[in-house]
Amino acid sequence: MSIVPSDCCAEPIAGPVVDARMLRHARTALGPLACGDWPAPRSLVTERRACTLAELDEVLAGLYLVIDADGRLRWLGKAHRDGGVGARLRDHLRHPERSRVYTGVFVVEADPFSAPQAIEAAEGWAANLIGLRGRMGPRTWPVVTQERWLAWVTSRHASRIVRPRPTEDDTGDRSAAPA
Repeated sequence: MSIVPSDCCAEPIAGPVVDARMLRHARTALGPLACGDWPAPRSLVTERRACTLAELDEVLAGLYLVIDADGRLRWLGKAHRDGGVGARLRDHLRHPERSRVYTGVFVVEADPFSAPQAIEAAEGWAANLIGLRGRMGPRTWPVVTQERWLAWVTSRHASRIVRPRPTEDDTGDRSAAPA
């Protein structure tokens, strides 16, 4: 007699079909933190899953929209960690009910030097723009006001801070040279 493991939690409730408008809202929520190409669908079906996750290990920060076989949103989330989006999706796929229904993902890449609070604010703002609150069962997103979102996503972050030129740079600018 074999024992079938029971699911640890309910299958994520299906949301609206992911379309260009929804992807635009997710990209808009990241504001100046958004980078990379326009989000293209990536497969999470069993045969392609390992390859997709390996590719997404290179995306260290961003928002992701997971879909089912009908193209309906099953999860809007964020990643901002060493393993990137790939590691975050692996966490989700450890749940048998999610592993069964997740068939694809769209990723809106963010600057990996962004503050974690900015990525969290972007996730909450994306949920607001898409109109997800209260539509997908008990799933919640960070609560964020427009003012708080603007403060986080428009703040100067590390990748925009440039180092001074070395003293041996002969371009004529000596502002970084010792006196």
